[in-house]
Amino acid sequence: MKNFFFDTSALFKRYQPEKGTLKVNEIISDKNSNLFISNLSIIEVISNLKRIYEIDRITTKSQFILQKSQFYKDIRDYEITIVDLTSDHILSAEGLILKRYMKPFDSLQLAIALSLPFSDLTLVCSDRRLCEIARVEELEALNPENYS
Repeated sequence: MKNFFFDTSALFKRYQPEKGTLKVNEIISDKNSNLFISNLSIIEVISNLKRIYEIDRITTKSQFILQKSQFYKDIRDYEITIVDLTSDHILSAEGLILKRYMKPFDSLQLAIALSLPFSDLTLVCSDRRLCEIARVEELEALNPENYS
């Protein structure tokens, strides 16, 4: 089994098609994959879906409702494991930030990914800089935008 931790930047591509969507869909639909997200990703995905509907006006209200429903359906159907943020993750994220500047949510997502007990874990992330930092921290990183 392959193990993948999705950062919100990549996960969001599943619900709003853009560069990298095909690779994200391929990973998620692979029956030989264990999928992980943080509980932070839930609020980030919903917030981003709401933003493209309400602020950017890219989608309609019915699309927003459908995308949100599909997100929760995917968590259930693909048995995506939700990893809860802990105080240890916060301390680890602080350590990551002290090594080099990182956005707060990126540091938390990376801290959570690094805490998972898999030597073959891959971070799926569309943020080039976060992928670079993950590699420095000896975590494999895959940017789905590089496969489109």
